[in-house]
Amino acid sequence: TAAEITAGIAAAIPPETPMEEAIDRARVLGKEQSFRIGVRVLSETVSAADAGTSFSDLAGLLLQRLHQAVVADTEARHGRFAGGRSAVIAMGKLGGREMTAGSDLDLIVIYDAAPGAEMSDGKRPLSLNQYFARLTQRLISAVSAPTAEGILYEVDMRLRPSGRAGPVASRIDSFADYQEREAWTWEHMALTRARVISASPAFRKKIEDVIASVLTRPRDPAGTAHD
Repeated sequence: TAAEITAGIAAAIPPETPMEEAIDRARVLGKEQSFRIGVRVLSETVSAADAGTSFSDLAGLLLQRLHQAVVADTEARHGRFAGGRSAVIAMGKLGGREMTAGSDLDLIVIYDAAPGAEMSDGKRPLSLNQYFARLTQRLISAVSAPTAEGILYEVDMRLRPSGRAGPVASRIDSFADYQEREAWTWEHMALTRARVISASPAFRKKIEDVIASVLTRPRDPAGTAHD
């Protein structure tokens, strides 16, 4: 269950765990739990739908813990921003809680900071865009880079605003503007599966409000059907 997975992650990867160690522990725990779910699928003691939920819960909770570790490591290296915060949005099968054992992770990373924030306050400061781009790249590496314990998941970031041509992480205002003004119908269809899996409660609410606003706005039925 999700509660059992949560308890296992909390015990195996406590908050004080250094990032590199957290990465290895996440891989070990992820493989063990995926194997247990797979055995139940093969023994027909869980349905395909329940297995999809379990695989997705496992991936989401591991990703949440690695996001926390990467944020802590980035803050230790480069400091913080006033009002700085980031969130990980699950898309695709992870967002829809329909993962299989071999699914990759479709992700979008969103961030925000106080107005006027330009440079982080650490000994090695970075500009706002550089800071969250580097944080996102480190998160991708934490999940997908091969280590002695293997690869945890493959990561696909192509559903972010502007796809491969866009920045690897988007500020919340830019994300909202893109979805309102530039996104194609298929991107809004993909957004129906969006699920915030790692964020502070306040930032989660802000992102969910943006997504709800986009998905519930009036549309031209004929134009949407044509698209």
